[in-house]
Amino acid sequence: MQTIGDVLDRNKGVGPGFDFLRIALALSVVLAHSFQVCVGLDSGWTVQRGFLGPIMAAILPMFFGLSGFLVMGSADRTRNTATFLTFRALRLVPALAVEVTLSALILGTLLTRLPLSGYFSDFRVYEYFGNIIGRVRYVLPGVFDGLPVSGVINANLWTLHAELFSYFLMACLMVTALAYRRSFITALWVTMAIAMTAYNLHSLAYEIANGVYNAYVLVFSFVSGIVAYHWRRAIPSSNWIAALMAILAYGMLKLPYTAFIVHVPLIYLTVWIGSKRLPSTGGDFSYGVYLYSYPIQQTIVLLFPGLREWWLIFPLASAVSLLVAGLSWTFIERPALGLKRTISTMRSSARKDILLHNTTSPELPGGCRTESVRNG
Repeated sequence: MQTIGDVLDRNKGVGPGFDFLRIALALSVVLAHSFQVCVGLDSGWTVQRGFLGPIMAAILPMFFGLSGFLVMGSADRTRNTATFLTFRALRLVPALAVEVTLSALILGTLLTRLPLSGYFSDFRVYEYFGNIIGRVRYVLPGVFDGLPVSGVINANLWTLHAELFSYFLMACLMVTALAYRRSFITALWVTMAIAMTAYNLHSLAYEIANGVYNAYVLVFSFVSGIVAYHWRRAIPSSNWIAALMAILAYGMLKLPYTAFIVHVPLIYLTVWIGSKRLPSTGGDFSYGVYLYSYPIQQTIVLLFPGLREWWLIFPLASAVSLLVAGLSWTFIERPALGLKRTISTMRSSARKDILLHNTTSPELPGGCRTESVRNG
């Protein structure tokens, strides 16, 4: 039976279905929030507690699990912490900075109930730019006040803390070289699962709340993705196993105390879907959809109160979000990611120069090099 690793090898290390999976997960977030922005946070989660509840709860763990899998692949290829962190910054910061700036300076000025002098004299406008560095703020003065989700500009930004901490953890593992030791990573994952489950049995701290798991569980999802990458050559790519895992995941997500064991079927489904040859999306629009969809949904609810039905908001917000995400990918994200190749080329050239220098210039006793001896 072929494994996930076999599929990746045939596709030069790239899962053929990962881009499709990412955009599907991003649009699932839009669907989940379509309930909220129409009827409010509490009522929105109530709607999702039925058949859709477990499916919605699985979205972010799968997102973070997929991120851990792909990030570990990137770390494995670069084997350099500084390069890894640079690549992560290029992926995360430029698009985020543009979205935050557009929200504060364009969306805010157009939709605030305050006069512009009052808007720009409010310190919350300038605090909002802290989102770029992970200092999450949701409010701009006078914007979206009185809506079902009142005053919230971009609820999606709450995951930034979990994402940044996951990258910090990955960097620490790389610096110590523990990231490349499968036995250690697996032991770390098992230890986290046992310890966090034990604490959850006592405190219920990691149960689904308001339809989602908290940031600590999402970091565990990220580590689960790292583990899956290490075991990719042992994980079978089987439709029958995937069907069984889907049933197990759905059932576990409806039960208490399963926050960590449920990652076994969830991460399997994540990498299994990623191993399938699914339609090409023409680019990775998922980050743009995730960044822009919530402000777009809130704007639609504000400007078109007659459309406050989830089944109207979802397709409309999805279409606009995909359009904006396409622009973000074309003009911001892809050019920024293009710098990765330049950085890799420069690093490779520097390494070759060092190797060539060391090869042609061996040190002699006393610290002299052969060129120095030949040149007198």
